[in-house]
Amino acid sequence: MTTVMTSYPLLFGLRELVEGNGFIARVAVSGRALLSEEDGEAWLEGINPGGFATKGQSPSEALAEFCSAFRAILFDIASDTRSFKDFQDEVESFFNETNESALRDWQEAVERVRAEQIEVEWLKKKPAETKLGIEVTEVSRPAATNNELSEAALAA
Repeated sequence: MTTVMTSYPLLFGLRELVEGNGFIARVAVSGRALLSEEDGEAWLEGINPGGFATKGQSPSEALAEFCSAFRAILFDIASDTRSFKDFQDEVESFFNETNESALRDWQEAVERVRAEQIEVEWLKKKPAETKLGIEVTEVSRPAATNNELSEAALAA
């Protein structure tokens, strides 16, 4: 019996506050990931940042695990660096690691979304060309106005 795998190209935004050795940093990322469902499991594979993947019993569980894994990676980087500048450099390097094989699958999935072969009601759509990036800033004056929620959207 052949198993059909469905892949969804995602754009996501995550914001985290991270305490390091003598600093507090705000990390805001706009990245790409590929969500795949097969045999009752959902996998979420990072593209930018690449180098990590998570799984869950549902897409929402895989996304929650992905956010948790991303936070854990930031915490690991913070514990291994001695200054804000070192942290910033390491986080930017991590973000710029591109998972090339997942990127090819992501681009193919974007074409299927555009051809209306993939439709997902639980995700809003954003242009696949949405700007990617990471911003790492040192927090000198924490304020409630800095709070932002994470988000995910289907790349179209």
